[in-house]
Amino acid sequence: MSIFSHKLRLSDNPPSASWRSGPRGFTLIELLAVTVIITIITLTMLLRQSSFDSTTVLRSVTYGVALSVRQAQVYGVSVLGANNAGAVTYAQAYGLYFGRTMPNTYLLYADFNRNGGYDNGETVKVFTLSPGYTIAEACVVQTSGVKNCTGSDDSAGTYTVDSVDIQFRRPNPDAVFNNNAGYVSAWVKVQAKSGTFRSVLITGPGQITVQAPGTLP
Repeated sequence: MSIFSHKLRLSDNPPSASWRSGPRGFTLIELLAVTVIITIITLTMLLRQSSFDSTTVLRSVTYGVALSVRQAQVYGVSVLGANNAGAVTYAQAYGLYFGRTMPNTYLLYADFNRNGGYDNGETVKVFTLSPGYTIAEACVVQTSGVKNCTGSDDSAGTYTVDSVDIQFRRPNPDAVFNNNAGYVSAWVKVQAKSGTFRSVLITGPGQITVQAPGTLP
């Protein structure tokens, strides 16, 4: 009788806590919270990456414009032959042409007729900007500081010149702007679709400088 009672008492004991607790999964609320956090982190990283890529491409496009100005300068002070209607002609001057109606391209040309500017048939190379980037405006600056630009960034939506012509004539590395001695410098504004921009400044003595992001000369 005592043995049977002892067995009954043992079987009546509840299972220990360690036996009841096993592997436990996430609740639905915990899974949702983790998913939201991961989504926020991912979106933040993608947005920052997109901004970084845009800034990098804008920098590359702007420096490409600066290098093309340098290329025209090198061609202008050297003896370089260019194809002129099937014949090799040694132009006295080379330049870059930025037209008001050409927001995505600009031209490297050889001044075959020596009139101090670009004319049809003088194109040596056409430069095309990356998709989403434009020449927002190109400006020439007078000795007095007054600027004349191709763009329409002002409130009136007007422009003051149809084009900006930057030319280099052998043997000097100096720049001549729109064939006018009254202009002392020029600059070109490269803009991304987002509105961010950089600019290239070209001075009379032939110095070429890429400006800091978001600043104009």
